Amino acid sequence: MRLSEQPLLGISDLTISYETNRAKLVALDHTNLNIAKNTFVAVVGESGCGKSTLALSIIGLLPTPPAKVDSGAINYKSVDLLTLDSKRRREYRGTEIAMIFQEPLTSLNPVYRVGDQIAEAIVVREIRKGRDTQVETEVMQKVYSTKGSYLAPRFSRPRRGLTRLLRDEIISALKLVRISDPEHVISRYPFELSGGMRQRIMIAMALAEKPALLIADEPTTALDVTTQAQVLKLMKGLMNEVQTSILLITHDLAVASQVGDRIVVMYAGDVVEDANVYDLFSEPLHPYSQGLLACIPSGSKDDSTLKPIPGTIPDLRYTITGCKFASRCPHAMKVCHEKPPGLIEAKPKHMVACFLYGE
Repeated sequence: MRLSEQPLLGISDLTISYETNRAKLVALDHTNLNIAKNTFVAVVGESGCGKSTLALSIIGLLPTPPAKVDSGAINYKSVDLLTLDSKRRREYRGTEIAMIFQEPLTSLNPVYRVGDQIAEAIVVREIRKGRDTQVETEVMQKVYSTKGSYLAPRFSRPRRGLTRLLRDEIISALKLVRISDPEHVISRYPFELSGGMRQRIMIAMALAEKPALLIADEPTTALDVTTQAQVLKLMKGLMNEVQTSILLITHDLAVASQVGDRIVVMYAGDVVEDANVYDLFSEPLHPYSQGLLACIPSGSKDDSTLKPIPGTIPDLRYTITGCKFASRCPHAMKVCHEKPPGLIEAKPKHMVACFLYGE
């Protein structure tokens, strides 16, 4: 059952595997997920559960080979992205769907100034959308040679390689992510900026492309706690300001609880629970979600101990007949070892894949 009647992005029955020298590893197993317009969805789960594979499949950056889409569909605004050829797929990447990667220092080019790189994002956006605007005309004249190769607009004195219109848009993008001195930052190299500043630059580059969907793959992992909170607050505020949907990939439930409208819990390539943030934290239904929440410290001094989830993650190189969490579940029944549970709506807008709530 769908959580949204007209989702911006609808993933249905998506199965993705990786071919290795030893075996075939199923990273996503008949995954279903909907993202509505102007919604912040957080996907949580431990390492290796398929979160990043899900994100890369949406934006079309799966390493093929070894990755292979075995079945399913990714419908974006009623267009199945998986049926498009590579040229058509690139038209969506950056313009309609953008992505922020985990480590900004490795995502930014160290030999180009910050302003150069944001300018390139704007140029790509305008050319891919084919707009006959003043921005496109001026940018084409200034940053492309007669051979068609890209010439990064320099910000060095006297800054002749940049049109006023393009420069104003770059500064607006930096102001949008709350950078107080954008005129100074555009001439800096990435290594001259702090981790939090670089992450804001990455967000500015992504938003400069004006996407309808922004994917953030653990964007705060390399940041300290204070900077992490600032970046998360910024992303949450920008969602409504620029009217975009955000898909946050994280392993941290605390991070998801701060910003997410909906929380999607993944385990071993499966979506096991999908609910709004309040319902998931107040009354988790799946035993795995319950186990994750039981592992979180209460924040107050008491005599209770943390309750780790027993057992280990199943080896995805081998076929698992029933529920993948059955070997670790305290409520496992016979049927749990015989067939996988489907994702059902146990409560209004609260989806769970567990036989405890029916088949």
